[in-house]
Amino acid sequence: MEVRKITVEELCNKVKEKTPVPGGGAVGAVAAALAGSLNSMVANLTFGKKKYEEYEGLMQEVLENMELVVEKSLKLAEEDVKAFDAVMAAYKLPKEEPNREEKIQEALKKAIETPFELIECARDILKYSEIVAKWGNKNAISDAFSAAELARAACKIGEYNVMINLKSITDEKYKNKILDEMYEVMHEAKVYYDRIQELVKENGFTKI
Repeated sequence: MEVRKITVEELCNKVKEKTPVPGGGAVGAVAAALAGSLNSMVANLTFGKKKYEEYEGLMQEVLENMELVVEKSLKLAEEDVKAFDAVMAAYKLPKEEPNREEKIQEALKKAIETPFELIECARDILKYSEIVAKWGNKNAISDAFSAAELARAACKIGEYNVMINLKSITDEKYKNKILDEMYEVMHEAKVYYDRIQELVKENGFTKI
């Protein structure tokens, strides 16, 4: 299923069906794509404004990076569905199949790669959400904050999907390596998100 080619309504209808895909992973990737797009919108609304002309180089950097991230996120939405299907296919192999367990483990590791990459995308989106929130058009600052919230959601969705597949991995060394790498990226994402929350408060958007 090509997630990028269906309407929002069609995606919602697909998600609510009595099938496991597209599920949280694909939805998280779409959320990340929307977050990156919001960052681009703020950057585009900053161009041509005399008040912000000194930040046009930064805004160009935002646009270039978000174009890559949005494309990557949309690919991840489709790869998530394929990865799940591959895991299910491996589990359906006959139990007498000599390499069945090895194939299951390979499929699970592949299924972990996709949400891990989603976490990396979310981290990158948060980095640029901070930039557009600080130096972008203030009339669109709520969109920068919205991008950050979507990216944070995508980051957590990525974590949940890594963890659910990691539970079935038998290689403890691999599990520990993935956990260490994942939480390092998530820590970086949290640093950006926390700084954005300070900007949210400084701009009077919340008292919480």
